[in-house]
Amino acid sequence: MKHRSILTSLLCVFLLLSLLAGCQSGKPGTEPGTGTDTGGREPEVTEPSTPAVDYANDPNWFGTDDGKTVTLNFWCGIQPEYGYQQMVDNFNVEYADKGVQVAFNKYSNDTDGNTQLETYLLVNANIDVFIGYGNRDRLYNRGEAGMLYDYSGYLDSIGFDVAKELGENTAQQYIRDDGTIWGLPTKFDNKGWIMINADAFKDAGVAIPYDGWTYDEFKETCRKISETTDKYAMCWGFGFDYGSKLNYVSGVLTPNGYFTDETMTETNLDHPVWIAGLQLIRDTLDEGWALPFAEDMEGKKDTVKTKFLSGECAMFGIYSQLRLAMDTAAYPHSFVTALVPFPVPSEEYAAYKTQANQSYSGDFISIASGCENKKAACEFVRWYIMGGMNPIILAARYPLWAGNNTQDILNVVSTRAAGTVDPESLSHLFGTDRSAFSRESYVSGHDEDIKEIVWDEWKSYLSDETPSAEFAMQHAKHRADEIIKEAGGLLA
Repeated sequence: MKHRSILTSLLCVFLLLSLLAGCQSGKPGTEPGTGTDTGGREPEVTEPSTPAVDYANDPNWFGTDDGKTVTLNFWCGIQPEYGYQQMVDNFNVEYADKGVQVAFNKYSNDTDGNTQLETYLLVNANIDVFIGYGNRDRLYNRGEAGMLYDYSGYLDSIGFDVAKELGENTAQQYIRDDGTIWGLPTKFDNKGWIMINADAFKDAGVAIPYDGWTYDEFKETCRKISETTDKYAMCWGFGFDYGSKLNYVSGVLTPNGYFTDETMTETNLDHPVWIAGLQLIRDTLDEGWALPFAEDMEGKKDTVKTKFLSGECAMFGIYSQLRLAMDTAAYPHSFVTALVPFPVPSEEYAAYKTQANQSYSGDFISIASGCENKKAACEFVRWYIMGGMNPIILAARYPLWAGNNTQDILNVVSTRAAGTVDPESLSHLFGTDRSAFSRESYVSGHDEDIKEIVWDEWKSYLSDETPSAEFAMQHAKHRADEIIKEAGGLLA
């Protein structure tokens, strides 16, 4: 009986609670407190109306028309730690609310790496924006093959004046006759300067030739360094990049480095300047002042690290690797690196001592034709050119954009490179006239073929397969002239 009484009490409490709940909520099928019949449906809640965001027409939105953020795949040939990852991070922070982000990808700037890049471009795979290297011919070849997107329309729409922002010469060289822009150069550089171990020069009692020198002065310096420091005076870096050495030798012939005149029907490769330059190289090898040719070729790109930064040689025939000289953590060394002009054949060419005529622009930024987010890609290109690329100054990539102050660039390098790079040499480099932005030359369509011929003949002479520098260059001229003749003149 006691259990039955408890059960009865609990039942009464339950019925009472149910009754109270019914009174509060109204009768079944009504909204609470209104008595309105809803037919058993969930009540509709009316939200305050807000205007929809018009992403498709928002000039500050670079994502999809329905408001989604897109990610661009950015490819370049330099390691991310030399300012590129910082550059990407800066963009991603700045554009976090603008619908676009960037992912960094590195490719190898060599034959295999460029083949991979072009394969991806052809099949529209995984590349949106990239930095291309080499000369304008490579850029145009990619464009004509359908790999690149013409972003001139976007630049026009935002009032970006190429001549004003990147120089008159850039506009003349990289805007095609029909207005197409497949890529624009982003960095200022000079093809006529080399890296030297400033400490080795001081130890040998040789003044740093900030304002240039001659072949005879260069050879005398090589002799002194080799005798007083027990180092190789020079590492030519042929395995690293043979093309830069061709520029060094032919720089004083600008614009007739390869051709006798503007008709470009005959090459100039047997000119005494070409012969003297090749002989200079051979003399340094024969005297034991330079790293042996076979060892140089075998070392390839590693010669910067294994020969120059190790202190085994006092000069290196290129300066694009200055970023490695600044990286003492990865490449420990205690000496200071300076940049100086490559020597000229004699005082007859004194006007070329600073190699100012070899200033040029490079590191072309292009958009893949298969990029699905072209507006975002165009905006990234604009941002990169107009100051966004500044962190990569640490990679010895000096911005071409006219909006950059030269002293600001020097300040960044001097701060980051304190104790590793000679600031006076940088001041001399940036003191050259940057208004031209490009080495003057005739563009024939045969340049790459001619370079390969010259290099082939140089190798023959430096490997003792050819009797003299004169013979080598005469043979180079004959072969190059034949190529032009067989092609029926200049390439269209």
